[in-house]
Amino acid sequence: MIGTQIIEGLQTIVSRQSELTKNAVVISTTIFKAGVRENIIPEEVTLGGTIRTLDTGMQKDVWMRVERTAKKIAEASGATADITINSKTLVTYNDPKLTQQMIPTLQKATSNNAYVMDAVTGAEDFSFFAAKVPSLFFYLGGMPPGKDPKETAAHHTPDFYVDESGMKTGIKAFCLLVFDYMKLAQSKTLNKTQEKSF
Repeated sequence: MIGTQIIEGLQTIVSRQSELTKNAVVISTTIFKAGVRENIIPEEVTLGGTIRTLDTGMQKDVWMRVERTAKKIAEASGATADITINSKTLVTYNDPKLTQQMIPTLQKATSNNAYVMDAVTGAEDFSFFAAKVPSLFFYLGGMPPGKDPKETAAHHTPDFYVDESGMKTGIKAFCLLVFDYMKLAQSKTLNKTQEKSF
């Protein structure tokens, strides 16, 4: 009962305590382990799950609320809760200026089939690069030709399938991104040199 109350309490962090109009928050409890027999009340319960946010400050705030919620609910029932949060990735963030600069390149690589999408709460270790230098993360479509996007299996599902012909577009995109970025960088350097010469 305490475990289920904690799960419900964690959901109120999203529905009642977060400013969802500013940034998205996801708290999903995906593991519930307890008990060894049907007629014995478990001595302890292990809960596990995932927390997703689009903002680093919000992420830390949610972590604090998760710990407080779990401990207080357990305490109210005469139990204790130990909380461990493993930060596997940072928030993946696209540098706005770099993104705007590179959109024409992605359009060129995809025959004008690239578009800017709303932020998603996917976890991605690319975020560690983006924490060091201005970066841009993009998705490459791999849906089999002729398929309906609404009926195509998503990532992390048993029926997921990638049409590898999309890899050619990916290679082209990466090459053009490098070439065009270098051209932009050289152009900026040239402009600065000309400004100094006057």
